[in-house]
Amino acid sequence: MLCEETRQSLSLYVDDCVSLPARVAIDEHVDRCPVCRDEVVELRALKRQLSLLTPPVPPADLAPSISNALAIEAAARRQQPNPSLSRRIGRFIEPWVMPYSAGSFASVLMFFLMFTALRPHFVALREAAAQQRGDVFMIQTVGGRYDLYKPVTAEGLAAERAPFTFQSPTLNPNGALAALTISYARPHAEVVGEADDMIVVTDVFSNGAASLVDVVQPPRDRRMLDEFESALRRDAAFVRASYDRRPETMRVVFTVQKVDVDERKF
Repeated sequence: MLCEETRQSLSLYVDDCVSLPARVAIDEHVDRCPVCRDEVVELRALKRQLSLLTPPVPPADLAPSISNALAIEAAARRQQPNPSLSRRIGRFIEPWVMPYSAGSFASVLMFFLMFTALRPHFVALREAAAQQRGDVFMIQTVGGRYDLYKPVTAEGLAAERAPFTFQSPTLNPNGALAALTISYARPHAEVVGEADDMIVVTDVFSNGAASLVDVVQPPRDRRMLDEFESALRRDAAFVRASYDRRPETMRVVFTVQKVDVDERKF
């Protein structure tokens, strides 16, 4: 054993409180190490001196004084009125509820203040993500200015187009067809020279749904027409007839153009 390990066990060794293997190891170390052997001698001398001390004697009236104090306390408790059940329950749960309730209230308040401060940034991020995915995300204008807190509604857009809705239905701003037409004007770095156009005829019904009736000028790429038909079937391409104040069924001639946009100048 090393000196450091031995010194940690010397007090138990002197009090005969170590196991037999540990005692044998300490005996062997003490026989070889004079420093640890001198410390064992000092501990044993201290133990003998402590054993010679006279143990303290408690005062003769210690037990009666403790009993009298307990009796006085018990009498004082008996004279106090019994608290109501609600009061006892309140005393029991108060140490548990108060810290948690204060902490919870503070957490909710901090979250509300933080969310209020960051809300414009969340809206801007949502708009950027929607534009990156190719979704349509339009913003209402109030007094000629954009308001991030009021996304445009079908009714609002139809109201802005009121002078023209009788001749042409309003496109659903959140529909698949609107997203498709906007994607045609976005830059596509991986495709060069994909500009194309087509002229089609559609029937628009009262609920905003539409169906392809005729293809006046087909596109060069058949996929463009397939994408157009898929967008018509996916959801309502136009707003309801009641929003536009137009006839329930209209026939519309569509000119769809896919244009090349220089991504560096977009």
